[in-house]
Amino acid sequence: MSTTPNVSIQVYAQDGTPIPPTVSREHLLDLARGAYERGGTYLTRGDVDIELAEVADKAACSLLRDRWNDNFPIAAYLELLTVVAALRAVLGFDPTPTAREVTDWSEELGERLGSDVDGPTSFSFIRFVNGPYKGAVLRVLGASDLGPAAALTLPIAWGDTADPGHGEARYKRDAEVTDEGLWLYRLDGDVREDARPHITLSTSPDQVGA
Repeated sequence: MSTTPNVSIQVYAQDGTPIPPTVSREHLLDLARGAYERGGTYLTRGDVDIELAEVADKAACSLLRDRWNDNFPIAAYLELLTVVAALRAVLGFDPTPTAREVTDWSEELGERLGSDVDGPTSFSFIRFVNGPYKGAVLRVLGASDLGPAAALTLPIAWGDTADPGHGEARYKRDAEVTDEGLWLYRLDGDVREDARPHITLSTSPDQVGA
């Protein structure tokens, strides 16, 4: 145990009111960069935003892939999404979703994607084989006798989160369901290489995937 006495660095105003300490944002960014550097990833200050956003995207898709598997621990994804959201808040970046927001978004999206189906409907499980949503599994509303839609369009984003680009990725359904009871979807057309899922934090139905 250290015997070095603690030296107070608290600063007070002339009237005796404590003045909260200030820490520069640049210093916080450098601390984050230092942690990445210890892991072998070298970032500039401008890279930290997109790096954290990509971590959130990967964790979100992994959560949507593995949350249906009772034998797979998903606690790490739940905690990672919260930690990234907290770190981005401290660094002053635009927010990324927590695990609860990811699952809420996916459920609303699954209902919206089948909202135009006529006649009896039922939910099916679908998995994305490639593209920005690779690996993600969604529960999607579709026609009871035909399954989910033959094609789906999902929201994507790219670039810095402070001023991102937005678009859509179109997926086409395979003809047959897998032995696991999953409908597989593959990209139908090209998307940007840096495209990522656009998972919104709003739970308002009219803003899902906006």
